[in-house]
Amino acid sequence: MGLEVRGVWSDIVGGTILPHAMAHIQRDRRKLVARINRLVGQLEAVRGLLEEEGDEEKRCYEVMRQLSSIRGAQRGLMAAYLEGFVSDHMRTAADRGTFDEFADELLEVVRSFHS
Repeated sequence: MGLEVRGVWSDIVGGTILPHAMAHIQRDRRKLVARINRLVGQLEAVRGLLEEEGDEEKRCYEVMRQLSSIRGAQRGLMAAYLEGFVSDHMRTAADRGTFDEFADELLEVVRSFHS
């Protein structure tokens, strides 16, 4: 299943990138990758707990703790990315006079995140 690109995003993907349109990725790359690495480590820890032998009751609680941590880390990643994304792409939409379209598409993405 492919990603449908339309409206505000189609210009960005199509090659018409304003200077600040994707600056948040360059600016925040290290911070975002560090968050992803922590998530990967937490997921690997859960896999290890599920694969190991031993005290299942103790591991069961630890899996729940890890899954809760993963959820928080994922939300933190989304919040960090969304902050830069909205800031930079909102400026692009304002420059183009497409703010209403940007807002509609952003709300659609945010709704899908919470469903």
